[in-house]
Parts: sequence; C-alpha cells; structure tokens
Amino acid sequence: MKTLTAADVQSQFGSIASIVSGGEPIAVTQQGTPTLMILPYVMGTEALRSYLARQLVQLMDDAPVSPSSTALSLDQVNQMVHELRA
Repeated sequence: MKTLTAADVQSQFGSIASIVSGGEPIAVTQQGTPTLMILPYVMGTEALRSYLARQLVQLMDDAPVSPSSTALSLDQVNQMVHELRA
C-alpha cells in the first residue's frame, strides 16, 4: 500500500484514481498522520459490509433479553440491517 500526502493526492488525483482502480489502496496523511484511506470500490464495500455486520452483532449483544421475548422474524432482521446501513 502506498502512502501519500493529502496535497499529493489532490494534485495527482487522476493518476491516484488509476492506481486505486487497479486494486491498490492508498493511505493519505495530513501533517504526517494517516487520516484516511482510498480503497478500490469492491474492497470498500466489503469493508463496509463487515463493519456493519460487527455493529449488528454489538447491537444484538447489548440488547436486553427477557424470558418472554419472541424470536425475530427474517423481515425484522432485514429491517434492522437496513436501518444500520442508513
């Protein structure tokens, strides 16, 4: 993975876009500190999906469970996932 300054990315965006679309992520620094990453679209969507799945698991782990609670339907689970993605 290449690391570039924000100024380099700004001034060379066309060539940076070509590098990223070719499959290589780019780390971007500001004042020497990594602040963001530019990822190929497929890699970014996979990372986002994984992140949202972890959030859903955390939400479920934190939810109170009562003995009288009923199981969630598939529609309810899908609605929760949709709400987390929004």
